[in-house]
Amino acid sequence: MDNVFRLGVIGVDNSHAIAFTQRINAANDAKETKCRVTAIWHDDKPDTAPERAKKHLDEAIKLGAKEIDTLEHMLDQVDGVIMVQVNGNKHYDLARPVLEHNLPLFIDKPMTCNLDQAKKLLDETRRGHARIYSSSSLRWVPEIATLDRDALGKLVAIDAFGPSGHNPTMEGLFFYGVHVFEMIDQIWGPGVKRISAVAMPDRELFDLEYKDGRYARGRLDRKAKYAFGATVQGDKGVKQFVVEGDLYVPMVKGMTKFFEGADPPVKLRDIVENIAAMQAGNASIKKDGAWVDIEEIA
Repeated sequence: MDNVFRLGVIGVDNSHAIAFTQRINAANDAKETKCRVTAIWHDDKPDTAPERAKKHLDEAIKLGAKEIDTLEHMLDQVDGVIMVQVNGNKHYDLARPVLEHNLPLFIDKPMTCNLDQAKKLLDETRRGHARIYSSSSLRWVPEIATLDRDALGKLVAIDAFGPSGHNPTMEGLFFYGVHVFEMIDQIWGPGVKRISAVAMPDRELFDLEYKDGRYARGRLDRKAKYAFGATVQGDKGVKQFVVEGDLYVPMVKGMTKFFEGADPPVKLRDIVENIAAMQAGNASIKKDGAWVDIEEIA
């Protein structure tokens, strides 16, 4: 395909370096997108075992990404950037040079682990200084996209679940809680007022109360089978689902369209609200589940 849109990947400590490169380059080979991952850069302090990081790097290279020695050199050779560095605490600082090069940027979950940083990135987009979006793959699963809203009627409550995961680089709900937060948000949108969250040896639980009376509950398990799903209850019907299939295909389609110039498939403001909710949830955990108000995101 002519006029290849060159993408560079930041980070090798996450298997998404392989997952995204594989699917994007396969779509490019099939002439379904102009996007192609052509470069990859990583710092010298991966937040995973060195042998795992090397495996990700080697596989990405086999898939067509060239390893670049410095971030600056990579940014001079690409048209857009995918950040998959696993540690959300590094995302803001890594985003700065990308934005200084005026390159569109996708930030893998979590966008940041700090609400103030997330709001700064949102402000950059609103002032026209950047094109950024962020997302979990669970936001785009077909089970959510195909919910029969008419049969459900007015949505009243959601009970969502997913695996729990702890990463020493990120606090509490940010690492794997983000998946369940984004599933809930994709089902019925923003407007969270407050959160109560508790952490136990084998699980985390959180309750979300919305400004208009909606209610959602999330459960993150460490002992249960690895799976995501939800029960969605309306005033006419109930739908339960377990997520199946390739989680990345719809996500990658939205990502490549964004890089080709389309609007982000999710508003960055809504992603920032999720960051606010997770940060407040971590504060609630420290207060033994006390309700914590979620900062209003304009």
